Amino acid sequence: MTDPGMTDYPPTMLARVETPLGRAEIVEWRWPAMFDFIRREGELMVEMSVPPASADASACFPELNEKRRCFMGTLFTRWPGVLVSGRAEAGHIRVVRCVFGPDHAARLMSLRPAPDLGFLQAMLSLGNETLRTLLGLIKRELQHTTDCSEAAIAALMELVAVEMERVILREATASISARLAPWQFRRIRERIDRPGPPPPVAELAMLCGISPRHLHRQFHALTGKTVADYIETTRIEQAKTLLERGAQPIKAVAQACGFSHPNSFTRAFRRTTGQTPLAFRQSSCRQATLRERITP
Repeated sequence: MTDPGMTDYPPTMLARVETPLGRAEIVEWRWPAMFDFIRREGELMVEMSVPPASADASACFPELNEKRRCFMGTLFTRWPGVLVSGRAEAGHIRVVRCVFGPDHAARLMSLRPAPDLGFLQAMLSLGNETLRTLLGLIKRELQHTTDCSEAAIAALMELVAVEMERVILREATASISARLAPWQFRRIRERIDRPGPPPPVAELAMLCGISPRHLHRQFHALTGKTVADYIETTRIEQAKTLLERGAQPIKAVAQACGFSHPNSFTRAFRRTTGQTPLAFRQSSCRQATLRERITP
């Protein structure tokens, strides 16, 4: 497996569950600078970047056509055995992924024994809403530190395998919708990350130089989410970081993350995480205490 450069920044495993078909994981990287990588993947997996810990990336397949680059989306598969060369911006990168075991990977790969360049590029930016939903449910289950269900993850992994079979069979002929350019997505993320109330869609569209209607369509094609859902998810991730620190009152956390009222913050937080902000903070404190006791 070719991997120059990536060994300098090994991933941190945040959660992992083995299933009969393979394993489900949440992993993250922290890259200090613009990052070039080249890799020949040894396992078949489908990966989804977790906002806001995601980054712009582009890639090419140097053994096929090193001059023909493509955008890597937030839902992607790097085909095993095929060399991929890419570049990603610096930052905190987190993904949830399903890694298929050798037997099932071989079965899926047999559906496309000689993948061409168009297919490989399409697999780097999947616009499949079903896979996004399934990986989102797996992420949520993996994050249940006290009652994570391995049976639920195994069942979801089965559904991911079914959908991956459909994707592999049809992706070569699927058209790729117009998507936001990396610089446009970066501007949107930078604006959303600023403190204060969330930006209106019209402001984000102006930053990208397109109409709000085009922004809605292209943003969904890239992320699988509406602009509003993405903003809410990003703000909730920011809130989780503040809650884990344990210093600010929940009302202050809500205000810092752009929520006008604590009740609307609580509803959004429960909708995204399945917990209230208070329950999440208490659970985080218990885990931190447990780690301190275990650490020698």
